[in-house]
Amino acid sequence: MKNLLLWVAAGFLFSSCGNHSPEPPKTTTEEKSFFPVAEYIQGEIKVVDSMPVGILKKTIRGNKKDSSFIERPEFHSLASEFTSPELSKTELEKNYNENSFADQSTENFTFTYSPLKPDAVKFGRIDVLVKPGQTSDKVRSIYLERSYVRQDTTVNERLYWKANSSFSITTEKKYKEKEPIIEQLIVIWNPSNY
Repeated sequence: MKNLLLWVAAGFLFSSCGNHSPEPPKTTTEEKSFFPVAEYIQGEIKVVDSMPVGILKKTIRGNKKDSSFIERPEFHSLASEFTSPELSKTELEKNYNENSFADQSTENFTFTYSPLKPDAVKFGRIDVLVKPGQTSDKVRSIYLERSYVRQDTTVNERLYWKANSSFSITTEKKYKEKEPIIEQLIVIWNPSNY
């Protein structure tokens, strides 16, 4: 009887060894955590809308400078340059590659987004500068670059959003062999920066 039990146990042991299918290899997909540029700017616009301050617009073209206070609708129109759907978190994750580095001297982190297919996207470069904090990180600025051709003029734009303060759009228009025309628009809502 003992021999019979040993043979049955051995049979189970051998049969279970042969029927074991190997587990599929575990794959881990790294979750992307791109910065939501458009969503962040929309949040800043809402903060500006809630503040009882004047919004100053400055324009500089060559030697000419002009400034005036603007109403909220014009502010929204000008700020919309920073809220393109292409700058949403989802679109950035699909179309851009993220790199980051820490600057030891300023103690800031820079997140740089470069396009996977440069001809298929509007912005050629996106930088987000973040100051790490003990309880939360603070965005310092967002920098964008784009270039395009309008008729026979090459247009290069540099857009800069300074958190809780202002934004600027610098446009360089180059027509054939002529000197480029550079225009700068600055919009300020922080009274200490007027």
